[in-house]
Amino acid sequence: MSLVNGRVIVKFGGADLATAERIKKAAEMVLKAGFKETVVVVSAIGNTTDNFINIISHLGNVSDKDYADIVSMGERTSARIFCAALKALGAEAVYLEPGREKWPIITDSSFRDAKPDMRETSLRVQKYIEPLLSAGKIVVVCGFLGEDKNGNVTTLGRGGSDTTAMVLANCLKAEEIILVKETEGVLSADPKIVESPRTLDRVGIHEMFALAHGGAKIIKAEALKYKLPGQRLRVVSFSSGNLRSSGTEIVGVFNSNSFEVGEERNLASISLICNINPENLSQIFSCFAGSKILGVSTGRFSVTVFVSTGDLKGLMNKLHSLSFVKALSCLNNVGLIEVSHPVFIDSPGWVAKIAGALASKGINIIEVTTSKATINIFVNGDKINEAIMVVRDALEA
Repeated sequence: MSLVNGRVIVKFGGADLATAERIKKAAEMVLKAGFKETVVVVSAIGNTTDNFINIISHLGNVSDKDYADIVSMGERTSARIFCAALKALGAEAVYLEPGREKWPIITDSSFRDAKPDMRETSLRVQKYIEPLLSAGKIVVVCGFLGEDKNGNVTTLGRGGSDTTAMVLANCLKAEEIILVKETEGVLSADPKIVESPRTLDRVGIHEMFALAHGGAKIIKAEALKYKLPGQRLRVVSFSSGNLRSSGTEIVGVFNSNSFEVGEERNLASISLICNINPENLSQIFSCFAGSKILGVSTGRFSVTVFVSTGDLKGLMNKLHSLSFVKALSCLNNVGLIEVSHPVFIDSPGWVAKIAGALASKGINIIEVTTSKATINIFVNGDKINEAIMVVRDALEA
């Protein structure tokens, strides 16, 4: 693993900063790494944010604006303390918080789950953070927080410090983003549930997105869309005491400039009528061993599997021999249109937009399935060329 020495964004979570000893250790890690230019993003100390939210929940009808203002105190305090820790070790450091002239991250006015205005944020990053880095200062930034165009404090939603780090890395074109965690990196499973999970050396960005959306508390899934081509994104262990230690590298990027549209042809849609339970599903899917499955949907009393056509007759006979299968059917000549884009993560209405466009052209949808940032549309194979054109037009409208 080659070492990065240039511009780096380092993010520490609340657990990393839970005590004075841990704060000092985190500051020492930053200085020991010796990066040329460093921006440190900090979460609130320990369980501060959760404690604030618990108090707010007992106060009655607290406005979203007041909520954001109150919980922001966790990150504001954390930034001040971390900056002081760096200075105590002899470093030149400054902290940035909302409400001050040099605050960089501008958002909409959704106080509990704001979205960054990347154009305005980029301009402010260039104007305020670039000169600080050029002057040799370590810049400490409050994670999780933003500011709307009226100067009000906003929050980026739970896990928003990850968004802060990734947005700043995007605007600063940083070489690397380092997320400091309590684990050795990205693990193959939650160590609180699974014994002896493995540390993964590398994880693809789409794989990490799926894990994060599925509950893995490594990085906020939506933050991944800000990663630029060529940027390194690593997860390292706080216990190592070394930001250059091995951990997990998250590789790849989302294609944010255009929708990724793929296709599959000559599929079969096999529908089975049966009781839906784990035992039955296990036996059903064992019949598909060696087959390429492109999609699955279930109802209360049925399961449909979209599969590449091969020995379809043999597969149907295997499935029919299962004692719990009441009946089954097969639809041939099915086409799949697979559309991916990070905008699907936090913008509702895309499935309806695509479905409406296809309906307006008289193209029937056999099935729609979604998985994180991907929408799969199954249509009659004879219509797939026309359907692809309609979908592309709908996405770009």
